[in-house]
Amino acid sequence: MGESGQETVELAYKVCVFGDSAVGKTSLVDRYLTNEFHENIQATLGATIHIKFIEVVNGKITLQIWDFGGHKNFMFLIPSYARGSSGAVFMFDLTKHKSLENLNDWLLEFSKVTRIIPLILVGNKLDLEQERICTKEEALNTMKSHNFVNYIECSAKTGDNIQMVFESLTLEILKRTGRTEIFIR
Repeated sequence: MGESGQETVELAYKVCVFGDSAVGKTSLVDRYLTNEFHENIQATLGATIHIKFIEVVNGKITLQIWDFGGHKNFMFLIPSYARGSSGAVFMFDLTKHKSLENLNDWLLEFSKVTRIIPLILVGNKLDLEQERICTKEEALNTMKSHNFVNYIECSAKTGDNIQMVFESLTLEILKRTGRTEIFIR
């Protein structure tokens, strides 16, 4: 039992982060986990797995974050690696339209996972507003047409809205699993 006499809650969820190479997936995860940004990151080969503990009112949530390599050669791994996921982030680069166009290819592979899970669309590199090509309206239309639960623009470099990405996804997972009594501190 927790301090208030309520049951202590320990939940674990697998979350996937996928999208084209060089859109900032690893930078997003690093910023979320360590609040740091590194300029020169090597491309992820296959997938890298990270753990994040989130304190909730009566316990903790463990997020197992799978950062998928964005090279097309790794797409075939998505169905097996994403199996058992509770939610996912599809990330694109606001300054590279092709990274949003390739959404269909990624979703085709991701849809081979049998369960329907919450997906969040994330446009990264908001700090490069002057180089922006993808409009917010276009991203919102993409979100609606593909049934994403949310669209968030962020900057892994500055840290803007990084927390919101994972908090929004975690809250949606809690809602869909009937754990709405849990709130993130």
